[in-house]
Amino acid sequence: MSPPARTVPRARPRVRRARGGDLAAMLAIEVSSHGVPWNRQLFATELARAEGLMLVAVEGRSVVGYIACAGQADCWHILNVTVDPGCRARGIGAMLVDAAVDALDGRPYRRYTLEVRVSNEAAIRLYRGHGFTEAGVRPRYYSDNGEDALIMWREPEGQAA
Repeated sequence: MSPPARTVPRARPRVRRARGGDLAAMLAIEVSSHGVPWNRQLFATELARAEGLMLVAVEGRSVVGYIACAGQADCWHILNVTVDPGCRARGIGAMLVDAAVDALDGRPYRRYTLEVRVSNEAAIRLYRGHGFTEAGVRPRYYSDNGEDALIMWREPEGQAA
């Protein structure tokens, strides 16, 4: 009788700054995740943005998620957080948000905003868990189906929205 099969735990993904060589993997995740995906040029523009940050989550040699943030007006705008469909519900999105806030907080802004589909309950829970609160709705924001976007803000601790 052979011994029972052992389950080898996955290595925890690591988060690092995105590089030009990551664009193809990010684009593949984007296309598999969104009805109106960002294109390669938009990814390249955000990657090169002087007042912005793009991070990737890497598992082994594979990019499994990314986050893009941009400084706009007086806050950081989280533009895109996407995790490979086969890697969701493992905390990778939370890792990316944590890493972005750690890298950006107070440099030069301490406020964050984002839009999220009103139907994306998992993402809304993630953002609430990271201190974001609902501040309004952008009607028919998403061009693929006219869905509304929930506007969320995260204010510095001790300050009300």
